[in-house]
Amino acid sequence: MIPFWTFPLLLFVSGALGHSSKNDSDVEPRIVGGTKAREGQFPHQISLRRRGSHICGGSVLSSNYVVTAAHCVKQGSDVTPADQLAIQAGSLLLSSGGVRIPVATVTVHPNFGNSGNDVAVLRLQSALPLGGNIAAIQLATDDPPSDATVDISGWGAISQKGPLSNSLLFVQVKALSRETCQRQYFRQLPESTMCLLHPKDKGACYGDSGGPATYQGKLVGLASFVIGGCGRDAPDGYARVSKLRSWIVEKASL
Repeated sequence: MIPFWTFPLLLFVSGALGHSSKNDSDVEPRIVGGTKAREGQFPHQISLRRRGSHICGGSVLSSNYVVTAAHCVKQGSDVTPADQLAIQAGSLLLSSGGVRIPVATVTVHPNFGNSGNDVAVLRLQSALPLGGNIAAIQLATDDPPSDATVDISGWGAISQKGPLSNSLLFVQVKALSRETCQRQYFRQLPESTMCLLHPKDKGACYGDSGGPATYQGKLVGLASFVIGGCGRDAPDGYARVSKLRSWIVEKASL
């Protein structure tokens, strides 16, 4: 298992990622193995920026709050100062469009660590203009059924050592029962973690952290870690919204 947070945050910044010999327009678009999103398809998706550079994904909870992964904003005991963070919303392109709003406060789950709980809530300095290409997403109360089709999206690396994608990409993966995931891949799966199974050469990668997994229009997971590398024939780990929902609701004043 390779948690995203075992890597320095610099690995999520486009300038520090390994670059392939082809640029984004020369390769098949993918999250890893993904497809370009359509206008308005994922209006809840945001890009989290640190000092202007994309580090992670996230989702709009309301005009004033977004949710992302805890490891995106915490290294060791240190939480990234809010004044270093901003979000971009309302654009399919990482490089332009939409709106950018600074972050006012960062709240990390107090039990984040080896026990999971990979979630953080960010309050924004000013309200997002909801409507059109920016919309809040509902939090799921239940996990998707085993083998259900789930959408994941982000601007993360298109391969293990590849560049970030400038276009928002998505891929459809399958929900894996906790029993099967624990039996086949884990000694012990944290209660706050769920598994999404994908074929080889598909799935989340660096820079997709904190981004959404959605089922029937609701947020069911937040990208947390990969097992063995991006696109490997193994499930990816996601923070389990059904178990973290009450904490998110409280911290985001929903």
